[in-house]
Amino acid sequence: MRTMMRKLGLVAAVFAATLISSNGAAEEQSKQKVVTTNQVAMEIQENTRYLASQSLAKAKSLMEAYGDFAPFGAALLPSGNVQYVWAVKPGDDTEGVNPILVLNSVRRALRSQADQGRILGSAVIYKFKPENAVDANQINVELEYLTGFARVLGSHYKRTDEGYKYGEGAFEPYDPLIFPAIK
Repeated sequence: MRTMMRKLGLVAAVFAATLISSNGAAEEQSKQKVVTTNQVAMEIQENTRYLASQSLAKAKSLMEAYGDFAPFGAALLPSGNVQYVWAVKPGDDTEGVNPILVLNSVRRALRSQADQGRILGSAVIYKFKPENAVDANQINVELEYLTGFARVLGSHYKRTDEGYKYGEGAFEPYDPLIFPAIK
């Protein structure tokens, strides 16, 4: 009986030491998992730059292949994949297409996915020609992230004998349309 009590005492001591040790490890892990504001900001920046580059590359490939495209959208999924949203399929005739209706359709589709928590970020891509501009064409990419981050990227382009030439892009803030502002 005494041997049994000693064994139980030893098991209890080992168990207590394990608990203390694992509590210390759990506390250490929780300290390591604290996310800083800088880390969140970097993630938003990296994810939106990734989404912007994927969206702009898709727009450029459509321009090269078809010479035109209707407004379309892109969604950044939690897996890191980008899924495109089309109201008018690539290659379909864009003659007579009302770009405002197409933009609104794409935005509604992306907003629905955002409201359901299925996407981390969104992009709405369309061609833009400023008023009174003769030779100023640009592709706009409206970027949003679930945190309320919203910027539009404008990239100038022009058609040359060798194809399309694209200029540097510039970011500007704008009011989010896909993800509601965080309160």
